[in-house]
Amino acid sequence: MKNIIKTLSAIIIIALIFNACKEQVAEEKITEKVKVRTTKVIEKKMSIPVHCSGKLSSKEESKLSFKTGGIISGIFVDEGQKVKKGQVLAKLNLSEIQAQVNQARLGLDKAERDFRRANNLYNDSVVTLEQLQNVTTALDIAKSNVEIAEFNLQFSTIKAPSNGKILKRVAEKNEIVGPGSPVFLFASTDNDWVVRVNVTDKDIFSLRLNDKAEVKFDAYPDKIFTATVTEIGNSADPYTGTYEVELTLKSTNTKFASGLIASVDIYPSKKEKFMIISVNALIEGNETEGYIYQVINKNKVKKLKVKIHKISDKDLIIKSGVESGAEIIIEGVSYVNGTSEISVQE
Repeated sequence: MKNIIKTLSAIIIIALIFNACKEQVAEEKITEKVKVRTTKVIEKKMSIPVHCSGKLSSKEESKLSFKTGGIISGIFVDEGQKVKKGQVLAKLNLSEIQAQVNQARLGLDKAERDFRRANNLYNDSVVTLEQLQNVTTALDIAKSNVEIAEFNLQFSTIKAPSNGKILKRVAEKNEIVGPGSPVFLFASTDNDWVVRVNVTDKDIFSLRLNDKAEVKFDAYPDKIFTATVTEIGNSADPYTGTYEVELTLKSTNTKFASGLIASVDIYPSKKEKFMIISVNALIEGNETEGYIYQVINKNKVKKLKVKIHKISDKDLIIKSGVESGAEIIIEGVSYVNGTSEISVQE
């Protein structure tokens, strides 16, 4: 009996010792520190290039049309053709419009005869002042009708407003077109070439007029063209939410064509203060917000929410949320949580 009791006591003591060791090992595992590497946040005043894309076009592109409607009697240019200022591009059948001019001129002749007759009778006290005034008004109306008819006749022919190029021909001979219906899309070659790009609301306020830019075209892969910002949109596109910016290319002898796709880097003259750390510090986030771990009291961590301006291949450029000189974890971050104890490795 005594032997059984001794055996049981020994088993109980061994079990207690085993459990104590197990708890100690578990405790050691819990208190094991996570090894990490860190870096310091650098404050820098800088301007970050705005990358965007757009389309090349002439500074002055317009839709050419007839003032009045009618039948097109002739179209004298083709798409892509270069034209000179004043060159006739298209003409309407003038039968109806010329008849209106003749009608207005005949009306003017009659109004002038009526005025002379009424004026003579008024001098002889045959007609009243009111009758003379009515005849005078009719003469003025007739003159206005002639001006309207002759104006419509003048703009029943489309002429090139300047030296340029026909980008697109919309109508053809013998078609009936209405007043103001586009017949040609015209680009002037007397003006500069421009690239119109769209930038986000995050970038629009960093840009100013006359900021410099570099432009590349797939058609000229080995060339970089310089440009300056000449217009900045004040309202966002209702569909895309972006702002249009116009860049004027510096004069060059290179042959361009409207519609070329451009890759653009704009360099803002306005410099802003940013905090910069390695992109490896980012735990999670998106284009505008993210989270990083800051080291506090040498072995503790604090999760920070930061506002991101830009993420590059190597750097995380932060607008706010962290101070200059803060120690941030950049290696071992995936093994850290808010309660972790850390060991910073050199």
